[in-house]
Amino acid sequence: PRTADLTWHSIVKISQSLYLEAPGMDLYRPDQRTPVPNFFLAGSYTKQDYIDSMEGATLSGRQCAGEILSSIKDLKAGAQAMKAASA
Repeated sequence: PRTADLTWHSIVKISQSLYLEAPGMDLYRPDQRTPVPNFFLAGSYTKQDYIDSMEGATLSGRQCAGEILSSIKDLKAGAQAMKAASA
């Protein structure tokens, strides 16, 4: 088995780095898929399990990518409609 020796570490604690979300506020966080066609959101402020953090931003990006991939058919149809309308 491979091993590694820890030679240096530092713990940084910033009490103001996370905000305290009041109960019931999750309803106001937007989903990654918006009502606007072909417009998606990603970021720590969107609806996901980890409040304002790097983990939340990463998870939101993955959820956003999933929404985009699941809507490929709709996006292709919209692009074809726009192309037909401009011709």
